[in-house]
Amino acid sequence: MPIDLRTHDPSDDIHIDPSTNKAAIIQLLYTNPNYGFTPSEIHDQLDDIPKGSITGTLTRLFNDGDIGKTADGYYHALKSRDDLRRFARGLVQVRDLTVRYDDDFSPADIEQTDESSPSGAQSEIRQDSSANDEPTPEDWIESTDDSEQA
Repeated sequence: MPIDLRTHDPSDDIHIDPSTNKAAIIQLLYTNPNYGFTPSEIHDQLDDIPKGSITGTLTRLFNDGDIGKTADGYYHALKSRDDLRRFARGLVQVRDLTVRYDDDFSPADIEQTDESSPSGAQSEIRQDSSANDEPTPEDWIESTDDSEQA
């Protein structure tokens, strides 16, 4: 997709693979911006990530300026990083959609468009036979004769 170079700021781009531990930690911290977490608490929330990976990823995120850390060891989202907040919200939206529609479609989830639809989603379109007729050239031209306007 093309970008507007007059307003493009390359520092706004987030280049994080959504399937990584880094993305999971950013999602946790930036969807809970008023809370600080210890590495153990993050591990409890993200139990599918090994504790050693969490510690290493937190260190890299902190050193890169993506997250903050209190003096007593609590990691948290930074108020100044709206780009990461938007990224985290996007991850949550994608997760919610995939959880909702993960091969568990039911007929109620899919819009019914056939005439046998119980909800009547598709209405019959009635066609006037004159509506399908091609207009004649006389119909295309409006009259400019003053005698016809009276």
